[in-house]
Amino acid sequence: MNKSNCHLLFVPDTQQAVFLSRPNRFLLNARISSGEIVEVHVPDPGRLKELLYAGNNILIIPAPENTVRKTKWSLAAAEDLTGWILVNTSFHRKIATSLLSGSNSPLGYVTELKAEVTSPSGQSRFDFLVNGDTWVEVKGCTLKVGREALFPDAPTARGLKHVTELTELALSGKRAAVIFLVFVREVDHFKANEGTDPAFASALKIAQSAGVEIYPVQLSFNGKQVEYRGLLDHT
Repeated sequence: MNKSNCHLLFVPDTQQAVFLSRPNRFLLNARISSGEIVEVHVPDPGRLKELLYAGNNILIIPAPENTVRKTKWSLAAAEDLTGWILVNTSFHRKIATSLLSGSNSPLGYVTELKAEVTSPSGQSRFDFLVNGDTWVEVKGCTLKVGREALFPDAPTARGLKHVTELTELALSGKRAAVIFLVFVREVDHFKANEGTDPAFASALKIAQSAGVEIYPVQLSFNGKQVEYRGLLDHT
């Protein structure tokens, strides 16, 4: 596997800061290198308590100039003992698009990729319809315990809905898949976080039994680039 096949995303203009507090799910306070305290938008509503704690290093990026919003910064990543962990959910589609369009696509050769597609029932929108016949949902995994990558880190009604509908599609004879973008490193396998969300864990097990394909994709982020590292075993 050459370097070009591994590279999935470049994140420009990252700036290191220190996490101070998180007043709500979508906002944190941080101190930048000048000493100024700034408000930062948090795109990921998950708990992230293993990454966002007082004094920890984070990476922030400036908000696009053409957007009107209160905060001038967005959270990109937070540091753990293995390095930077990408926690910005707005990058998920770009990463998945690069993955599915390249030679490491877990779905095989992709000739057609449509994003944000309404399900046949009209009840959900899935991240992708691949090759006109494969329904795909993408989730990001930023939690690990020991050598296990776990999803979710907080109960996810939306995730449960998506997995349940993918199961229905699979049972009707359609191809369906869930891709987990695993941003934590030094893990041996992936599993659903039964302790945090037993309903989702049960639904994922049922989905797999019904034929929904599960792909935990190991990624790395060095503060600038997201790279593909392979597929993880899962239970």
